[in-house]
Amino acid sequence: MSASPDHSRFISAVLEARLPVVAEIKRRTADGTDLLLSRTPREMADSYAALGAPALSVVTGAWFGGTPDLLDETAAATDLPLLVKDFFTTPAQIDRVATAGAAAVLLTAAVLPRTVLPSLIDRCLARGLTPFVEVTSEQETARVIHPEHCAIAVNNKDIRSRERGTADHRRSLRLLPGLLATGTPLPMSASGIDSPALARSLLGAGYRGLLVGTALLGAGDLTDWTRLRPGCLDEREGDTTAGPVRERATE
Repeated sequence: MSASPDHSRFISAVLEARLPVVAEIKRRTADGTDLLLSRTPREMADSYAALGAPALSVVTGAWFGGTPDLLDETAAATDLPLLVKDFFTTPAQIDRVATAGAAAVLLTAAVLPRTVLPSLIDRCLARGLTPFVEVTSEQETARVIHPEHCAIAVNNKDIRSRERGTADHRRSLRLLPGLLATGTPLPMSASGIDSPALARSLLGAGYRGLLVGTALLGAGDLTDWTRLRPGCLDEREGDTTAGPVRERATE
């Protein structure tokens, strides 16, 4: 199967960015903590564009206070490619967000039946959208069809508990070889990336992009995040890129 250029708009934006971070717009955490704090989607989109984010993630899922209006408002505020995060289970849902301006769609392998995930990947590609397939195991990774046209992201948290638990960054390190073996052009790590130091570690380990939400939404100063580069280290962090990840994993 070959993809049209439209299929790679989201992927190309992240791969070509100096700051390979997809920044998230999310109204609240799963436990109800307000994240926007009266800021509008336009204000957040402008802030992230100034930061250098190549794409935005818009959480329309009700667990996180999302609504379809959040996608509409963000799409009207920016030309950056938009990843829409919700629990997509039907082709009709994908069709709606394609019409609303999405460039990529979250597909959560852990909650999709074995026969549904492939059909939704096909639907995304048919609509010119990038499937952003989120995985938590080798078995889920193996279910991804057309991986050369997908962004595949390791979720460091458990979606079944509404991502309320502690992030397991070891999962990203453990699953990275399997992601690279699929041929995906954009292996990503997502959820629980709470500092620039950890982000640099994951990029240094081999991830080509990261999805960061709460840490950016709660940051008073985004300056430290502008210093991220694949393989780039803060001199104070030593010479091993995976160090902070391993350190956190043993806490």
